[in-house]
Amino acid sequence: MGITIKDIAKAANVSINTVSRALNNKGDVNKETQGRIERIAREMNYVPNQLARSLHQKQTGTIGVVVTDNSNPFYARMIKGIEDFACSCGYSIILCNSDEDAGKEAAAMRILKEKQVDGILITPTHTGDEFVRALCGYHKPFVLMNRSTDEADVDYVKTDNVLGARTAVRRLIQLGRRRLWYLGGPQRISSAVERLKGCEEAVREADLPPQTLRVIETSLHMEDGYACTAATMKENGTPDGLFAYSDILAIGAMKALRENGLRIPADVAVIGYDDIEISQYLEISLTTVRQQRYELGRKSAEVLIDKLRDKEHHRTAHIVYTPELVIRDSA
Repeated sequence: MGITIKDIAKAANVSINTVSRALNNKGDVNKETQGRIERIAREMNYVPNQLARSLHQKQTGTIGVVVTDNSNPFYARMIKGIEDFACSCGYSIILCNSDEDAGKEAAAMRILKEKQVDGILITPTHTGDEFVRALCGYHKPFVLMNRSTDEADVDYVKTDNVLGARTAVRRLIQLGRRRLWYLGGPQRISSAVERLKGCEEAVREADLPPQTLRVIETSLHMEDGYACTAATMKENGTPDGLFAYSDILAIGAMKALRENGLRIPADVAVIGYDDIEISQYLEISLTTVRQQRYELGRKSAEVLIDKLRDKEHHRTAHIVYTPELVIRDSA
């Protein structure tokens, strides 16, 4: 059995309450007594019972993090930003993966509630009214990451997806490409809707007909980018410019294009989104829209922890970062 504050109290010849207040830095214990208690605690190798402390304070010092695919390098960097900031503020994180599945997401939320996390950071699988109501029903402070909603005034941190997509498609048009494909994510998520809007704006601004842009909705894994591109080419010919919702999708699409004898960028210019590390090391380095992935995570954690520390005066945060087009070999 481990050392308890009762053992320290006996060794220091003080009450249990005095030990508790000293070790929790309540500030109302005589300095000499506090020093003696802390010394005895160190000598006895006392380890605080965090569970008991959490129950007493009604806080666990933990933050739940729910992302849609933790195998995607995009999220790895974002999670690093979350963890670095959370740890600097005395919080630890519990990471869950939804795999873009609403059922898995709901299960993750239930687990985090059972773990009594203090708050939740989430990249949601969908952002409609039903989801927002469900999220609010958990009665935990939360912040949306990289996606947002117009259904309620909630905190979110994201990139300007409309601007990012518009910049990418504008680049393809400037290169003289007129058979454009947008390999996009499902329209149930805000970022996919916003990036489609940016694509369409770029086509309109160039006074090109709407049919210049073919919209292809797909799931968000690399194999989806490959399979969807290959299947669409069999039925609808080939593009001369392709913009993908993510670098992961773009990399899958590039494999399908090359297997069909197409040269990149001579036959098809390709642009991705996110600027994950591998993009610059591909045989044909990927032109992409850079997101500040680490900063997205760090700022999301900052917004949530500010909210946890001062719920009464917290103002809803809508933070939107500006993306940057990184031009490489593919377009």
